[in-house]
Amino acid sequence: MTRVKKKRSDANRIEWGESPPRRSEKLADPDSYESRKKKALEKRKRQKSVYEKHVEQQERDDERREDSGPRGGRLAEKIRRLNRDRVELDDEPEDD
Repeated sequence: MTRVKKKRSDANRIEWGESPPRRSEKLADPDSYESRKKKALEKRKRQKSVYEKHVEQQERDDERREDSGPRGGRLAEKIRRLNRDRVELDDEPEDD
C-alpha cells in the first residue's frame, strides 16, 4: 500500500497579476509583513552602551540631590515640633 504525499493547498495563494508589488509599495501598506517587520525592528529595545548607562545614572543622582530638600510633610513637622518641645522641657531647670 502506498502513501499519498501531502500537497500544498492553493487556499493561501496570492495572485499578483503581472508582477508582485515592489518593496516600497509593501512598506507603504501598514498591514503588510514588510512594514510590520520594519516597525518591530525599530521598536525593539537595543542595548545601551556602558557610557550611556553611566550618564543616565549620573542624571538620576543629580535629580535626587536636587529633590532631596526638606523631607516630610505636615506630620513630620508636627513630630519635629513635639520633639523640640520635649527637649526644651527636659532642659529646663527644676525649681525645688
